Amino acid sequence: MSSRQPEDNSTMMQHPIEEKEETFLPPRKTVHATEKEKWLPIFYRTLLWLFIALVVGLLVWGWRRYINGLL
Repeated sequence: MSSRQPEDNSTMMQHPIEEKEETFLPPRKTVHATEKEKWLPIFYRTLLWLFIALVVGLLVWGWRRYINGLL
């Protein structure tokens, strides 16, 4: 039995083993944030302020109806 070996070793030397680079690149997501991620805090902050305004408005409306009901 004979094993097949390449006749010319030059093909193996054409592609040397690449060494890992020491530099590290951050993921693309951290470098280039999406538009969705930029608007998300603004959206949540707006929802919070709308909820606060709703609660205050309902309290004022209820207080006025209560006061007018007593008179």
